[in-house]
Amino acid sequence: MGQKRCCVRSVVTVASAMTQPRPSSRSSDLDSPVINGEAVRCIFGDSRVRLLKVKDVGSLRVAARHHSLVDFPPNALRTRLTHSLHRIRLADGTRLDAVLAFDAQTVSEPRVLLAAMWLVEEQTWDEVTDILRLAAQCGRCTLPVWLTADDINRHASKTVYLAIPRVLAQLKMVGPYIDLSDGVTFQLFHHGNRLRAIKDQYGFEMTIDPSLPPNHPYQQHRQPHDPPVRSRIEYRSAGWRPQPLGLLGPLDYSSVSSFVKSIVLNHFVWTHQVNSTYRSVDRHVDNNRLHTIMPQSPHTPVEGCTTTASGRFSRDRFAYRRLVLTDASHSFLAWIEITEASALGVRVATTESAVSGVGGAWGGAFKDRFPQTTRLARAVLGAVISARIFGQ
Repeated sequence: MGQKRCCVRSVVTVASAMTQPRPSSRSSDLDSPVINGEAVRCIFGDSRVRLLKVKDVGSLRVAARHHSLVDFPPNALRTRLTHSLHRIRLADGTRLDAVLAFDAQTVSEPRVLLAAMWLVEEQTWDEVTDILRLAAQCGRCTLPVWLTADDINRHASKTVYLAIPRVLAQLKMVGPYIDLSDGVTFQLFHHGNRLRAIKDQYGFEMTIDPSLPPNHPYQQHRQPHDPPVRSRIEYRSAGWRPQPLGLLGPLDYSSVSSFVKSIVLNHFVWTHQVNSTYRSVDRHVDNNRLHTIMPQSPHTPVEGCTTTASGRFSRDRFAYRRLVLTDASHSFLAWIEITEASALGVRVATTESAVSGVGGAWGGAFKDRFPQTTRLARAVLGAVISARIFGQ
């Protein structure tokens, strides 16, 4: 492979291979595009590590006449897409390609490849990858999720994609890969301005960005790309159903992503053996440690936790925040649920296998039976509150 220095500010190199010159070089051609008798494989900025963004390539084509004649073949676009998936890191440092990938057989035409490149390079995936990683921990999907051309084409154009909140737009593509058992996946169904999730039935509506009072915590911390959601959808032993409208009203979730994570956890609780311990805790204990977590932005990460989900009944003060303690490196799922009503309650729940021989037929202390969960929870709750939850 040779390299050729281009004339635009001397910052661009062309990875190329010698070939016979030919008159044109467009995406419809079967061969690689050609500049001065050399077949272009890809354009790099400054080094062979950092690839130019799509908009940079467009600027170069305008600035240099010979670049305006160049369009890249599918194999070059595929190389670029693979590189970008591996290069981009999520907020916690995980590489994007550990969670998301594109099917090479269907994502093969230049138009679809360019769309995939734009989704990867110009969009943020942290919220949706949090959902997918939690679903994988719960056994509801396999990572990485492989998107196909049909998934990308759920949006007719970039304009259609940008017309709705980003997290919702991305869920339209990845949601069907979240298996909620009994042939049900997280699908979205449009009926004019109405949107249903999971099942296309009455009662499964989800209201995006519902009307909330100005002083409502979810309104105060609202994010346009991941807005609050109101829904009655729940899972019980009888399956998926709309929650009966009682005195509490439907649940308001802090965000679209929080809604989906709550759905996944709700399903997990009803389909797995979960052990837990619960205590009511004075909200002012340990310098208001827990009381501070509840009113703060629900999008703020909590140290020692992998992800969070928050909900609040629309007609009552009852609210909850779930703090997931485990990740893919653990063989079990554990979380803390802080509930706020007239009092503050803390539940630590886990699917960790109990230590054999501890407690006998009458059981034993939670901290002795589930030591790994206890250790993870103590790091989040602190010594004072942990002593009240687990005992000295």
